[in-house]
Amino acid sequence: MRLWNFLRKNLLWVLVLSLLVAACHRPEPEPEPEPQPDAYASGLFILNEGLYLQNNSTLSYYDFTTGTLTGDLFLDVNHRGLGDVGNDMQKYGSKLYIVVNNSNIVEVADAKTVKSLKTINLSGKQPRYIAFLGDKGYISCFDGDVVRIDTASLEVEASLHTGPNPDGICACNGKIYVSNSGGLSAPNYGNTVSVIDPASFTVSKDIEVVINPTRIKAYNDRYVYLVSNGNYGSVPYTFQKIDSQTDEVIKTYDLEVLNFDIHHNLAYIYTYNFSTMSSAWVKVLDLETDEVVKEQFITDGTQLKTPYGIKVNPLNGDVYITDAGTFTTNGDVYCFDKDGKKKFSFEAGLNPSAMAFDN
Repeated sequence: MRLWNFLRKNLLWVLVLSLLVAACHRPEPEPEPEPQPDAYASGLFILNEGLYLQNNSTLSYYDFTTGTLTGDLFLDVNHRGLGDVGNDMQKYGSKLYIVVNNSNIVEVADAKTVKSLKTINLSGKQPRYIAFLGDKGYISCFDGDVVRIDTASLEVEASLHTGPNPDGICACNGKIYVSNSGGLSAPNYGNTVSVIDPASFTVSKDIEVVINPTRIKAYNDRYVYLVSNGNYGSVPYTFQKIDSQTDEVIKTYDLEVLNFDIHHNLAYIYTYNFSTMSSAWVKVLDLETDEVVKEQFITDGTQLKTPYGIKVNPLNGDVYITDAGTFTTNGDVYCFDKDGKKKFSFEAGLNPSAMAFDN
């Protein structure tokens, strides 16, 4: 019995010592895998313009988790199409705003379900783009007006005449900036950007710019960057910088920019020559130094046929560029990392242009 007690006590100590030794030599846990870049967003909405008078605009959705595309999510959810020529799309708060130019509507949908909340009728106004400031939305319209809507009631509150064929629109430094393109009056294009005071909803100033101003975006709530399309001949595309404190053009770049998007201090800019049907370049411009830091953004040899839209994921810096191809068949969407290498691409709808992230 004494021998058994002796052995039992020693066995217990051996077991304890074995556990301590094992604990000291336990292998380090493997690090958790790095999250995939697109895990920062659920997916991407793509507005496909369709063709003029064909009533075939669609809303595609690319799911980052599954890598699958829904060709027309709006139709699937609402059992009706979007209409004729989808021109712009913005996600603001919990809502998705889709501007359909030739149908003269702004379709407002729940951003999670894409269920239509309201169709805002802008009969005869030919809406183009939408921007937001506070609880108001501002819609540029080719009839010469900017329309203000309330983002809670989704009711039209007022209209303001700014100039010939208002096109691009943005908010900066507590003001609204809209480019008066005059695009329907060629060759007599417009050459002003109107500054709107939102409190009084009046034009406080018209800034003279290069003819046919179109795309416009704000940076750092201080500067406004503007593309002018010129006359598609002797006056080329022009990229300009407006100081929102003085409301003056303070720089005109030696860059023929057609479209762009801004992420942090970088502007991703591209051009396309509709006369020769050729894409010249995609560059990166540092907005703090006003210097081009990448003469060729795409570094892996990927060729774009007809770049038609650009959007940077604000959460991870991935750059998405749409390609309209021949304008008569479905286009593509390309995703590039910040180093200009293609991560993936997929076929979207007919003439994909505007994009919004489901973040």
